[in-house]
Amino acid sequence: MQSSDANDERLGLNGFVAGDWTVAPSRNLLVRGDRQVRVEPRVMDVLVYLAEHADHVVSKNELRECIWKALYLTDDVLTVTIYALRKALGDDARRPQYIETVPRRGYRWIAPVQLIAPEPVRMKTDAPKQPEGRRWPRKHSWPTVAAAVALALFAAGALRMIPIARHRRHVPTAEAHAAYLKGRYFLDQRSIYGWQQALEQFERAIALDPQDPAAQAGLADTYAAMSDFGVASPAEMHPRAMKAAERALELDPKSAEGQEALGRAQFLFDWNFAAAERSLARAVTLNPDYMPAHQAIAWVKSARGQYAEAIAAAERALQLDPVNTARYTELAWVLALGGRHGEALREVERALQLDPRSSGINLTKGWVLELSGQPDSAFAAYRDAIRLSGAPEVSLQHIEAVYRAEGLAGFFRSSLNRRGGGTPMSDTFRAQLYARAGEPDRAIESLERAYEKREGALAWVNVEPSFRPLRSDARFQQIAAHVGPRN
Repeated sequence: MQSSDANDERLGLNGFVAGDWTVAPSRNLLVRGDRQVRVEPRVMDVLVYLAEHADHVVSKNELRECIWKALYLTDDVLTVTIYALRKALGDDARRPQYIETVPRRGYRWIAPVQLIAPEPVRMKTDAPKQPEGRRWPRKHSWPTVAAAVALALFAAGALRMIPIARHRRHVPTAEAHAAYLKGRYFLDQRSIYGWQQALEQFERAIALDPQDPAAQAGLADTYAAMSDFGVASPAEMHPRAMKAAERALELDPKSAEGQEALGRAQFLFDWNFAAAERSLARAVTLNPDYMPAHQAIAWVKSARGQYAEAIAAAERALQLDPVNTARYTELAWVLALGGRHGEALREVERALQLDPRSSGINLTKGWVLELSGQPDSAFAAYRDAIRLSGAPEVSLQHIEAVYRAEGLAGFFRSSLNRRGGGTPMSDTFRAQLYARAGEPDRAIESLERAYEKREGALAWVNVEPSFRPLRSDARFQQIAAHVGPRN
């Protein structure tokens, strides 16, 4: 592994200026004004290497050899590292300001780069001099007093940036931030194992850095997800989620993560659409690049039936997190709710390109095909999902026979019988299956139980396509009136 200390040996203890960022390799830190972004050591190593070779195309093999010391590293690792670097810099691969992708060749650093030596200590009688600087060969210049001041502070080892705004975000320790990122990764797995791992990682992040509001927010989001999917009771998860969200805001009232966690809890636990939208709007104002806030906005807007806004928010979430299949399926979901089935299927196929063996993505594909009036194709996708989840061949033969005899309605009845008391299932989802199986009374009974438990998934009761046959039922109307947005 190439260490950040080795980077400093080449670049100078005081770091360097790249575009409008001041870079401190020894701290794995990027600073722009009052904003500080900490990156993983490998990400910093790649930044340093590309900056040292500015204006030259650096091949993938060269990066593998020089950064990882491994020529046969998979492309996925390098792709994710470049993505993380672009995200930290606020760069756009389609309109790059820092890192240009050169097809079939590699990457090229295109932003101005300058290494400025610290100003030497002088006697008071010395005449003021300009700090001496060393540049890498560039066609651009980058003379800024602010950068020189910042770099001098880096050289002093103090990192006391001259404040431009009053608010300063908490910068977690590297180890705590790594645990937080792992928690976010596991949270998106949407499985019992994933949620267990997410809780462990967020709790570890809190133990390593108790002052980090982001870790508290991640904990709150995990509690909300476990309740939403029926893995844990809302009565148990609601107070935990609110406590964690409020703790995040106690640590930093201007934490985008805390505002997002609060808004998500207000939506999923309280069905308070207006309060949730206010909290989420504050989150986006505080940090326009915080992906979970855009994700949650897409959820609230879709539950309101405001599909254009929901799709725009889901597209923004995907733009911020393009290597996560969950972002593609979420966009497909809101597109399908809005009746744009062809576009939804396109997003599902993009997700399958990233993970062709995902049972969850195939379930989403089946649902979209079902909504678009293609029952045979929908069943084929559902069957693929069941096969990928590990079902034996005899089970696949059974559901095939059921579908041939009874269509999708029979398949859903069979699914309800198979699941029985095994895998946890929210009553809201059970109601969807009963409605699709042509059993409206049992669907209403499940919805009534979901209402009594205040299940988060019930927030979509007014827009869920499966419930169309139930909407003339007075019992359904009563539930929908109490859950749906009233403001």
